[in-house]
Amino acid sequence: MGGNPIQFDYTFIFIFLPILFSLIFLGPAVYLLVIAIRFFKRKTVIDQEILQKLNDLIKLQTKPADKKYDRD
Repeated sequence: MGGNPIQFDYTFIFIFLPILFSLIFLGPAVYLLVIAIRFFKRKTVIDQEILQKLNDLIKLQTKPADKKYDRD
């Protein structure tokens, strides 16, 4: 009953560790970075639209006020 025991070769684990590391950590990090870039691009456009609307409202607000004071 002396035979050779089955030995497990662990070298494949060391080969796949960098791949697992990149999939587990770098993959989601890149995904979140892409989402953040998309969000900030969209936010910039929306903020510009809001500023334009606020400028229009300010112009409308100041015009009637000027006319009210002209009557005096």
